[in-house]
Amino acid sequence: MDDLLLKTLVFGGVDGIITIFNIISSVEGAKLNYKYIFILGMAALISDAISMGTGEYLSLNADIKYKINNNINTKKDRIPYRNGILMFISFIVFGFIPLLLYLLINKFFKKNNYIITYFSVILALFTLGVVQSKFTKEKWYISGGQVSLYGGAAAFIAFNISSFISSQFS
Repeated sequence: MDDLLLKTLVFGGVDGIITIFNIISSVEGAKLNYKYIFILGMAALISDAISMGTGEYLSLNADIKYKINNNINTKKDRIPYRNGILMFISFIVFGFIPLLLYLLINKFFKKNNYIITYFSVILALFTLGVVQSKFTKEKWYISGGQVSLYGGAAAFIAFNISSFISSQFS
């Protein structure tokens, strides 16, 4: 796999999971009705995937043009639209994981829904880190641990910020 494609796949996947789970965490922290999670989650999933895919395309295209105009060697196989599409797909596929998990857990469990979802998403992030380690040759538990730690910390912060702000309006 091309190094840039791996970067795009991992970036889109991690960002998709973390972004959507931060929405879940924020809605939970604010103690809003869980139906808003699906509405906001789907809207953010699609719009952010478009934004990420477009951003990947435009940034890679700009990088290639800069290198060409400044006589800097660039890999000939770097195709901006391919990376943009991969970023979009990666964000959608991985970003749907926390949304689906939350909805399923809410359907089958009546208590501790958020906590169960939180640890399920940490496991999904860990798995993505393990997959990444196959390409980077890092120890699987280090790579998985880093990815899940960063994602877990972001969700923790989102939950507590929304909980605090919500309490200020009560």
